[in-house]
Amino acid sequence: MVTIFNLNIWNYNEPWLERRKCIVRAIQKHEPQVVALQEVTYLSSYAADRRHQADQICAQLSGYAQVWQPAMYYSRPGDEQIRWEGLAILSRLPIVDRRHIRLSRDPADERDRHQRIVLGCRLLAEEGPFWLFTTHLSLGATSRERTVLEVYDFVRETAGPEPFAVTGDFNAYPIDTPIRFLCGAEAIAGRRGDWVDAWAFRHPEEPGFTWSVWEGKQRIDYLWTPHGEWVQEIAVVADEPDAAGIYPSDHRGLFAKLAW
Repeated sequence: MVTIFNLNIWNYNEPWLERRKCIVRAIQKHEPQVVALQEVTYLSSYAADRRHQADQICAQLSGYAQVWQPAMYYSRPGDEQIRWEGLAILSRLPIVDRRHIRLSRDPADERDRHQRIVLGCRLLAEEGPFWLFTTHLSLGATSRERTVLEVYDFVRETAGPEPFAVTGDFNAYPIDTPIRFLCGAEAIAGRRGDWVDAWAFRHPEEPGFTWSVWEGKQRIDYLWTPHGEWVQEIAVVADEPDAAGIYPSDHRGLFAKLAW
């Protein structure tokens, strides 16, 4: 069995140091073997801790190794600070391989100006090799429809016959074309996916809202597997504030147990 925790950590939105404690506590509460994080940032001007955010989180946990993959470098004329944003995977399981791809961008689409990627790690679980992939899709609807095919093909080609799961912030609702494509309910370019939406499989009558953490109006964060019966459990987590009313992120997280 593999246990997975997923969260978009909302980069350096304040109060980061307090939110960081909340994120660490949420991970410690569920003790996942693997953690997937989106909006993981390195900010050279952040004097309180000059490591990237996955390093910061990992340093406060026990037994995890981490892989951070930058996706986009942000720069402004006259601004000397260095800022990268990307994805990270933390794992208690041995990491024996890592892969990533850059997803395509449309320069004419104002909502597709952020570079997006997919990050995958091959892990050694008790049952054998297992791939975990994570991504963060574009804010642009047309771009999501284009790049979801790239995500699907990369995962299939990389994992091959080995078990896998895909997590992340898809910026899309269950009724949207990219999500319907992945589960085979709608075609894109004459093709249909064949993955299982873990939440919809285990909780078909429950909304499972992951955004925002304060209001909970939409489900845009997902965990996908090739087979629904692998999903032993999935829950919305990291959705409670600390004593001062501070939440870990603007997203809620997901925690799942998979067995194959």
